[in-house]
Amino acid sequence: MASLAKTIFLFTLLSCFSVWPQAGNEIRWTTDSESLPQNSIKSIGPDRYGFIWMTTENGLVRFDGRDFKIFDSRNTGIRNNRITYLRGSAKKDSLYSSTENTEDIIFINQRHAVKIDPKKHPNPWFDDPGEKNVFTCEGTPSYFFGRPKRPYKIPLPEGEQYYIVNDSVSHFFADGKPDYRIHFIYEANKYFFALGKNLVYLTPDGNYSIIRDGKISAGRLSLTPASDWQIYWNIISEQVFLYNNENLYQLGIQSDELTETLLIANQDLKSANVWAIYSDTANGTIYLGSIKKGLGIYSIPTFTTVTPSKDQHPDLFEIFYALHPYNDSVAVSSSGIFMDRRKIIRNLDFQTDKYDIAIDQHGDIWTSYFSLLYRYKKSDGFRHPEEWDFIDDISVIYVAKNGTIWMDLAKRRKNSGKLYHFKPDLKPEFIKQADLDTKINCITEDRNGKIWLGTKNGLYVLDDISGKPMAVRGSENIKIRSIYIDTEQYIWLTSYEKGLFLYRNKKITSFPQDKNGYLSSSHCMLEDRNGFFWISTNKGLFQVKRKNLIDYAAARCHAVYYQYYDKSFGFLTNEFNGGCQPCGAKLGNGQFLFPSLHGVVVFNPDAVKPIVPDNDIFIDEIIVDGKNVTPGNSIELGRNFERVTFTVSSPYYGNQSNLNFEARLDGPDSQEWMALQEHRSITFTNLHPGTYTLTIRKLNGFDARYDYKRITIVVPQAFWQTVWFQLLMATLLLLLIFAGYNVRLQFIRKRNALLEKTINDQTHDLKNTISTLRGTKDNLRMQVESNAKLMQYITHDIKTPLKFMAMASQMMYESENDSKEEMRENLKAIFTSSTQMFNFIDNLLEYSKAYKHDEPDTEEFSLHKMAAEKIGFFQSIAQSQKTVIRNLIPKDVSLVTNRQLFSIILHNILDNAVKYTGNGSIIISASVTAEKTEITVKDTGIGMDERTKQHYTSLMENYENNAVKKHSKLGLYIVIELLLILNGTIEFSSKENSGTTIRIVLKKN
Repeated sequence: MASLAKTIFLFTLLSCFSVWPQAGNEIRWTTDSESLPQNSIKSIGPDRYGFIWMTTENGLVRFDGRDFKIFDSRNTGIRNNRITYLRGSAKKDSLYSSTENTEDIIFINQRHAVKIDPKKHPNPWFDDPGEKNVFTCEGTPSYFFGRPKRPYKIPLPEGEQYYIVNDSVSHFFADGKPDYRIHFIYEANKYFFALGKNLVYLTPDGNYSIIRDGKISAGRLSLTPASDWQIYWNIISEQVFLYNNENLYQLGIQSDELTETLLIANQDLKSANVWAIYSDTANGTIYLGSIKKGLGIYSIPTFTTVTPSKDQHPDLFEIFYALHPYNDSVAVSSSGIFMDRRKIIRNLDFQTDKYDIAIDQHGDIWTSYFSLLYRYKKSDGFRHPEEWDFIDDISVIYVAKNGTIWMDLAKRRKNSGKLYHFKPDLKPEFIKQADLDTKINCITEDRNGKIWLGTKNGLYVLDDISGKPMAVRGSENIKIRSIYIDTEQYIWLTSYEKGLFLYRNKKITSFPQDKNGYLSSSHCMLEDRNGFFWISTNKGLFQVKRKNLIDYAAARCHAVYYQYYDKSFGFLTNEFNGGCQPCGAKLGNGQFLFPSLHGVVVFNPDAVKPIVPDNDIFIDEIIVDGKNVTPGNSIELGRNFERVTFTVSSPYYGNQSNLNFEARLDGPDSQEWMALQEHRSITFTNLHPGTYTLTIRKLNGFDARYDYKRITIVVPQAFWQTVWFQLLMATLLLLLIFAGYNVRLQFIRKRNALLEKTINDQTHDLKNTISTLRGTKDNLRMQVESNAKLMQYITHDIKTPLKFMAMASQMMYESENDSKEEMRENLKAIFTSSTQMFNFIDNLLEYSKAYKHDEPDTEEFSLHKMAAEKIGFFQSIAQSQKTVIRNLIPKDVSLVTNRQLFSIILHNILDNAVKYTGNGSIIISASVTAEKTEITVKDTGIGMDERTKQHYTSLMENYENNAVKKHSKLGLYIVIELLLILNGTIEFSSKENSGTTIRIVLKKN
């Protein structure tokens, strides 16, 4: 039942409104009031470079899509400007024409027309009338069809020929040898034309005959002949057209049958005296040559505009805003107007301000009128709306994928908003989501259901946890008009004043504007299935390749190509509307709909064939000081030239805003890329001598690749600017300098001879004095350093025994009743400490000797014995701290180095170990290899923290440059300094409260 009800509803919807026709494009005529030299065009056709040539009665004309270049008696030397017909082959770059009465012959080659001498040039005419009076075809219609039947010759593109004479048709090969001859009765020559290798005879009653390979096939066209029936045969473009009943068709052959394709409908070409036709099929443009109206241009429309018919819908406005797809082939506007790609099919006249429309999951339509929210229910045919009043204006309505409806309430003339959401139940509960300090213009969601808000102050996204709007950094100055999220979750923004943006990976990318800046006010973006974006603006419609924008955002290219469409493509106005949601509709059948100030523009992007500027660039004209110079790959200017102008061209028959040239000059006077303005020329004055390269470029299509054209410019030098002259003058200058130098040198030598002896004597004395002072300075420095270090060492190492002696003496002094044994122990301690002081002073003397010699003396000594001596030195102190010192060095291990310095090293290491070890042990061991001797002192004391260990390791590795070595503990500082003298190293292995292991490595010489 639901299906049946739906069918009945759609039938009613489609039958209630009559269909009204969409008007086609009009022919745009160009006459001598614009750019043509004269209004009679008798022949028209393309060359191999894409230019279109026309013959007029005041010169030959070349058209590039914008400009008309005239070739006449002023620049070709012809004696008569009345040009007849075009002949020849565009594919071979060999077109011909002639002046009236064949007074002069014109050859069109390499984009230019020149007068030629028929005696020196292959005869462009296939036959002169001669005795047989054979007439060579020049297309249809022709002024030379005076007699209905006349010996007639039709050349084919590859050189073959048909002869028509005496009710027979003969075919000849390209070398002139006959092929076949058949009997064929005909009424007039003007009914013959060729399509490929086929000779066709078409009569005004619609019957035709096709002759090929000696056979004749007959048929009849499907259309009904009318009184205005006329054949147009363009031999240059190899096209045949039929005008019938104010419709223009292009004829073709398929499966041995003559076919017709409608090109232009409902146009009176007869009264316009159209004489020649050329169809640019690649660009969808038809060119009409008229005897009295000049050049007519008709663009086959790919865009249509749906707008209310004043007869059938007199009360409807032509201004449209928000549009929403209703089904796969129908869209509905915010005012309740249902339309398909051709017509308005129903008007329900919704109460609305036109700026928003949404359809929920039940098929109900939601719209608003300022502060009023309306629901039009599908169940009653959208005729009885429900209404809610919110006091504040509703700026946007959006239905999310989960069925939730979002809307923004904004106070009039204030930039603030209140975001609400609700479910489309019978009695909706409107829940406030958040307050914003800006007005929301559009709402959308990504595939994960995350809600994005486009506002007057940038892009916002609802936080997944709190649900609060979070501003996207970097977008705060963008007045967002619409948001489009593609299938790969790229977020595209259109804006008011700043054009297009992409938000991707937390980065905002802006894109360059089009040439005219129209994209600054971008309304809406729709993506087709071929990877193109279509963007509506206040000044027309743009097409851009998505990949081009992504490559630009990723810095893989440096330009963006925008294809621009204006109302010449079928719009009724260039001003599209935005600031609404949705601002465009994409239907299931592939149709796109954009609202405008005059109707809704509808098109299928798959059917649009963009005309891109992909033809080559040509330097069309070079003018040097007012004189034309033949363009080539290079040009040499006069040394005293004042002004040179280069004019460029490239055939392009789309909107000229899509064709943009840039130029750069490289050479002595370089210039960076600059855009060529409307005149498409660039001028240079007073260039310095040298060789220059002028480069012209243009974007050639959606991949944003450049076409380039280069020309070399040579400005010759004056003789005084040439290299040989400069070398000659430089040589003369050098000779003069050399001569002056020799004279001066002789004078100086004589004067220096008098001073040399005195200077030498004084220099010798001075050297001796300096050497003595340097030695004294070095000795003083070493003495100062040695004294400073000795003072540090004395302060450091004498402190421990003195402290111990003081403690023992104090105990003897304070203990009046000490036993003899206790007295003996104290005296022994004093003896031991004094002995330590003696040994320490002896070591200091040895240490000081190390600074008096560059290399310390070496000797071989027992490492075990030295360790035993040091243990004996510290034994009493260690015992007082209940520490055991063990010597595990084998007795046969010896060491070859400076004994005194090594003794100091071992002394300081043991001193530190004893100081920081209590109730523990200290072990001295050694290992010997062929390359080195390693001495290890391991204790169980308090250990080092990681920072201290890293400090001493760094001090060892970079002693001279270490800025904090003076703040290090003195004992280890002495050790490191002496190890550097002995070419040794030290390693630390320690943890806090776990003891310390010190390894000394001495390499063997």
